[in-house]
Amino acid sequence: MHHAMFDIETLKEIRQKADEMSYLCMNRKLYHDPQSLKLALDNVSRALGMFAEMEIQRIKHENISYDPQKYIKGRVSLAHKTVKLTPQDDSNTA
Repeated sequence: MHHAMFDIETLKEIRQKADEMSYLCMNRKLYHDPQSLKLALDNVSRALGMFAEMEIQRIKHENISYDPQKYIKGRVSLAHKTVKLTPQDDSNTA
């Protein structure tokens, strides 16, 4: 029997932050701070990698000896914060 790796509220929070990051990236000119964008992409990539590793281990019925929820939530939160705080040029937004 497998227990849930994530609680529903954490999954909803991660989804909300991912949706907001996507919106911000598509509706703001974020190219003024490429270092912040690299940092956000690195954090999202690490979270995605951890999710894939967790799923591989789950499919193989292997024990997961760490807390993927805490790691993924932390990485997504860092990426979200970076995107929200990146300086922007709103002169061409509606």
